[in-house]
Amino acid sequence: MRKILYFMIALTVLSFASCKDTEGSIGDPIRSNGQDRDTDIITGDDYVYHLPVIFHVFYSNTTQYIEYTRLKEILSNVNELYQGDVYNYQMDTIPSENLHIQFELAEKNESGKKLSTPGVEYIKVSESEFDCESFMKDKNYVKYCWDQNNYINVMVYAFKKTDKNSTTLGISHLPYQVGGYPQIDGLSNGKNYPLSKPGKFPYCVSLNSIYVGRENEGTRYTTDKNHKGYTYNTTDPNATLAHELGHYLGLFHSFSEKTVKDKSEAADDDDDSDYCDDTPSYNRIAYGKWLTEYVSKAQAIKKDTTLSMRELAKRTNSKDGEWQSDNLMDYSICYSMRFTPEQANRIRQVLYYSPLIPGPKKIRPRTRAWDEMPETEDDLPIRYAKEKAVCIKDIRILKAEK
Repeated sequence: MRKILYFMIALTVLSFASCKDTEGSIGDPIRSNGQDRDTDIITGDDYVYHLPVIFHVFYSNTTQYIEYTRLKEILSNVNELYQGDVYNYQMDTIPSENLHIQFELAEKNESGKKLSTPGVEYIKVSESEFDCESFMKDKNYVKYCWDQNNYINVMVYAFKKTDKNSTTLGISHLPYQVGGYPQIDGLSNGKNYPLSKPGKFPYCVSLNSIYVGRENEGTRYTTDKNHKGYTYNTTDPNATLAHELGHYLGLFHSFSEKTVKDKSEAADDDDDSDYCDDTPSYNRIAYGKWLTEYVSKAQAIKKDTTLSMRELAKRTNSKDGEWQSDNLMDYSICYSMRFTPEQANRIRQVLYYSPLIPGPKKIRPRTRAWDEMPETEDDLPIRYAKEKAVCIKDIRILKAEK
């Protein structure tokens, strides 16, 4: 989940100076079937997954009616972030991995009927806003989900404000691992495979519709796309969706966190908890305190102050020293443009072996233990990304030097 803490400041965005898959077997050569090509042959770790996305836009009035063209634009920007070689020049650092994933607007509904607005359906409701955590656990919203084996469901609605000092940009469920396949560290056990559509909660990604407008994304994707300097905005919906889809495909936050009941929360240490050794961890609670104090001191000196992006994006820990935060599974304040090789590999394992994810799977090894597994499926555990986070909203930003 991405959340933001309110400040009124100005920033200057400065000119920014693997594990390979070895388990499982390849499926038989069968002609692909459906937009997710789930019977394709997986030719290797560079096989491109085509993942159909359906945005379910909940609206109670015309102001909440998000245009199809805007959602199409956001998904296109997310694809560039997952491509890995589009924005890394802005940091002059290690390039982001190409995840070999193409998110596509769904062309047809579950009945096979062609959609008039590809990848988007509009749902008129009486409520103007929803508590996002309650939404993610409420079986009443299951009816809006399309079969997760064929689609990634992104619910778009206005999030109810539950904290006067912060707001939530997005939230996502985490995937499952199943018996008979290689296990994926940190994921809950779905026990059997294939899994049918969960019936007790809407397994999905949720995006706060209040922040999907272009005014919330800065200039990285538009006027300054080919420049190192650009206008930065912490409420960037493109980075938010890329981040939440990262959760949906098995990634945890790059900072230290712990699991409390059914959700993840920041831990008061810098232990590595995301199962990826090439993502330096840090104490997010300490960073939040430092950021609040840093901004307060700067504003005490000059209320309408300008702060350095490079300073605010700085992270430290007891092992790796200091670095600029650029990982898409971090945020506030972060350049949000990179996936590491181990993150890419982890997502690959989820695509190969996790249920309720579109696309082809690798064939499980046949074992006696698998043959004896029950036909029925117990209720799936509900688990989603959740934490208290520090970020900056409603900021004035000066254009960087190019």
